[in-house]
Amino acid sequence: DDMGSCGCSDYYGCDNAAYYGEYYININDNCAPWGAGTKSGACGGDNNMICDTLGGWRPTDAGYRTRRDKPSESVYGMQYKGIKFEVHPHDLNKNIDATKVKLWVGNEDYCMGPTPEGTLYDAWDGNRNAPGWWTPQSGHDNYVKSLRPFVDWYDWTGTAPPSGVGVKMNVWPDRHMSSPFDQISNIPNLPDGSWQKAEDQVWCMQTDDGGAWWRSWESSAHNPYVPAGSIQFGLTDAAPCQMTRQDYCNSIDKENTCLAARLYNKGDNPPDQVSSWDDTFVAQTYIKMTHLCDDNDNSFCLNLSDGSGDPEGGICGDNWWTMPDGTPYYNSDGTPQLWWTNYIVQIIDNCNWGG
Repeated sequence: DDMGSCGCSDYYGCDNAAYYGEYYININDNCAPWGAGTKSGACGGDNNMICDTLGGWRPTDAGYRTRRDKPSESVYGMQYKGIKFEVHPHDLNKNIDATKVKLWVGNEDYCMGPTPEGTLYDAWDGNRNAPGWWTPQSGHDNYVKSLRPFVDWYDWTGTAPPSGVGVKMNVWPDRHMSSPFDQISNIPNLPDGSWQKAEDQVWCMQTDDGGAWWRSWESSAHNPYVPAGSIQFGLTDAAPCQMTRQDYCNSIDKENTCLAARLYNKGDNPPDQVSSWDDTFVAQTYIKMTHLCDDNDNSFCLNLSDGSGDPEGGICGDNWWTMPDGTPYYNSDGTPQLWWTNYIVQIIDNCNWGG
């Protein structure tokens, strides 16, 4: 509670911080999250959009981290009262404008959910003349489950940084957001000994097609098939979108509006798009927006299984995905993955049957 006891100073850091991290970020001017380079792959494998999951909650995971002030507690999910965030002094003379370095702080897994104040933190303070020392003015303690540092080359002169809301979809190859809890690569996480990296997509709530997003998931390591053991949906803040979370949630009938998703299997050579929502699908789910607009829910993680034989129940929900006949999806061979090639995610009005 005593912020002065943290022992922080500019160009130095903090002696008594609960967590300290260093991040290497790409300063390519196309590598902002909404830059052209992120579409072309010019920014490298992570497209300058790495999400630090803070090690997760499993002490057995390789990336698990404990607090410096309370070694018996994990960094993941901790409450914080302030953040000291700045460009390393050795990098200030490089080809980088420190005012463009941002930090996205999420209170949900994998950089999802609301940020403390619905916007990004700057590495420089409001006067652009000293490293930022950010104390959220949200009126309550804040939980942190993920961090995303990046360079934003977009010119926001005269305008506020991104504060819109989008729909985010995370896909993991195993139940309960996979183990280890990270966007891993080259670590076997499928029954056949192969691996699949966790993937994500973000869409703005206002789109030209009225809120429907569909295609094949081209980035799967097993293209065209995607192995999904669990999928998370939620609203994510500080996106370059037109509507804020509050504006969007206040504009809809939350009890009768759903976020709906269907997964399709189009075979070894799927088209870029399915022909319509009514194509034959493998599994579907409906989530009422009253949940996603609720600050106490924020996101839903749903397993692609019925929970049978699950040694780690209670993290992601079971039986939310249903087959065309309405029964919960399960894999007859006992593995937790559903393999699919295409998806449609959309907002549905007059939906009073969602979960």
